[in-house]
Amino acid sequence: MAPPVGATVPITVKVNENNPGYPISSIFEGLSYETGLFGENADFLNENNASYIQLIKNLGKGILRIGGNTSDEIQWTNMPRTAATPANSLTTTDVDHLAALSEKIGWPVIFGLNLGKYNVDAAASEASYLGKSFKNHLCILQFGNEPDVFKFSKRPISYNFSDYKKEWDTYFTATKKAMPGVKFSGPDVDPFDPFWVNSFAINEHGNVHLIDSHYYAAGPASDPSITYRNILTTDLKLDNYLIQMQNISVKYRLPYRISECNNVFGGGKPGVSDTFASALWALDFMWSVAENNGQGVNFHGGTPHFAYSPITMDNGQVIAKPEYYAMLAFKYANSNGRVIPASIFNPRDYDNCSTYACLNEDNSRTVTLINKDDSRNFVFTVQLQKTAQSIAIYRLLAPTITSTTGTIFAGSAVNSDGTFAPSTIEEKTINSKTFTVTVPAGSAAVVIVK
Repeated sequence: MAPPVGATVPITVKVNENNPGYPISSIFEGLSYETGLFGENADFLNENNASYIQLIKNLGKGILRIGGNTSDEIQWTNMPRTAATPANSLTTTDVDHLAALSEKIGWPVIFGLNLGKYNVDAAASEASYLGKSFKNHLCILQFGNEPDVFKFSKRPISYNFSDYKKEWDTYFTATKKAMPGVKFSGPDVDPFDPFWVNSFAINEHGNVHLIDSHYYAAGPASDPSITYRNILTTDLKLDNYLIQMQNISVKYRLPYRISECNNVFGGGKPGVSDTFASALWALDFMWSVAENNGQGVNFHGGTPHFAYSPITMDNGQVIAKPEYYAMLAFKYANSNGRVIPASIFNPRDYDNCSTYACLNEDNSRTVTLINKDDSRNFVFTVQLQKTAQSIAIYRLLAPTITSTTGTIFAGSAVNSDGTFAPSTIEEKTINSKTFTVTVPAGSAAVVIVK
């Protein structure tokens, strides 16, 4: 029988500090944007967008990804953008701004070429210009966004992996010739499609440096039954999905990345995707990927009509949304670290919480405690294997779990210029292998252990 609403529930967590764990990629955190964003708002992914640049720098190292559905719809012009340029175009101006931004923030770029409108010459031309503009800041090229579902709109219903492989190989040959030294990834498919990922790895492992796939926790956004509880409920398919991705990664010695992800597919659902619940979901998801040896995640978004965007720009103002604060929390919980097991010792079906631990480069340890319950407080008793001298607690909070504003981390909100600094840190001397932290309903805490 579950505890009553408002109850305080004890949870015991054991941290296995002797487990070697998995190293967390230095570019684990990432953002994903539609290629069509350049035509919508030329000032967003721009080297002069000072507030956005500062928000990115707050997160440390990471990686940008340009793609999404519009990457298979827009046309490459190979010319500068002018007032007469159609919105659904990609221009040399757009690429130059993105390259300058990438250099300024120090985040390399995964760039998706248009495979939906199959045009080898255009792909080669675009790759050639990307190479000239980006120089050393282009990370990887992709071909096609979710090609496993091309058969529903862009190809005959009979379109399958074999057809995709032929197209991919042709693009690969042409773009590699146009841009020598470039790296490639794929297949960038719909969530839960390990057949395509595995088939791609079998056939192309010698040609790529990364395998990737997508993930959304719920959807579509048009479904009226979806509430914030849907994204905070454990996705029973996720663990198996990540295990399969990891197995393919290990077999072919290729890192894997969730190159596009978010909480509710179809652009996100207002009142769900933009609430504080999305921050708890995002923090939980990042750690889930890390503990399954994923190289990182790219949260999709950008424009205000994407309700799930971590960062938006509306009427010239750059805004950090709840998911951005989850990315901050992950950054403060990981300093060139290794994710190690933090197991809940007394699991119960009604204990909607997650725990993760990290052993950092400076030998500090962090424990992330996430309370996804909207009515019960959890008292976490954390059991270590080595004595700790002190702990510092950084809390991820909002007025309510459904708040769309008012999110703070470590007592602070992001300033209007994008700057951020923690202001409220609870510090305790413990000299013990055990400590206790209360995490109120609908909140999370990052505990730095020294």
